[in-house]
Formats: sequence, structure tokens, C-alpha cells
Amino acid sequence: MQLQESAISLLLRSPRLSVSLALDLLDISDRDFRLMVKQNAQIAELLEQRRNGELQPVKPEYKECPSCKEWFLPYAGARFCSDECVKIHKLESRKAGTLAR
Repeated sequence: MQLQESAISLLLRSPRLSVSLALDLLDISDRDFRLMVKQNAQIAELLEQRRNGELQPVKPEYKECPSCKEWFLPYAGARFCSDECVKIHKLESRKAGTLAR
């Protein structure tokens, strides 16, 4: 239940998603959702903000890729913009380690 509560609170932060769509995505019944709202103050607060029209979209935080220096929107804890940049960084790190010896 804890994982579902975390997931629903993340989905409810988006003003673009309806509550019913968020419940369908997570396969949560109306009964279970009402129980979550009673037990979890954060979910109840998010619903209240949605009702009052106070929910603001979360602004994305862009990061600069340390390999190619391009700006990107990281997914989860991604440090690089692509798998190719990760490979390039590993090659450069090995090359720098070999030169330092």
C-alpha cells in the first residue's frame, strides 16, 4: 500500500492528469483511494489543492551533461543525457587513468 500511496501522490501533483486517470493507471479502486485519502494527509492536501485550483505544474530542472555539455531534462538520477555520453565519459576516464600512470 505504501508504494501505491507514493505513486498516487506523484500523479496527483500533475494538474494535467485527472484523478480518475491516475487511479486507472495504478489500478486503484475507489474504495482503496478513499481509504488512502483518510489515512494519508499528503494525498488529502493534494486533493484539496486540486479542488481549489491551487495546484501549480512542477517546473522541470534542466542539467548540463558533463560529457557533451548539452542541457537535458534528467530522468530519475541520470547524470548524462544519453547512453552514448555515458560511454564517452567512461572511455575518457579510462584514457585519463592510463595517462596518469
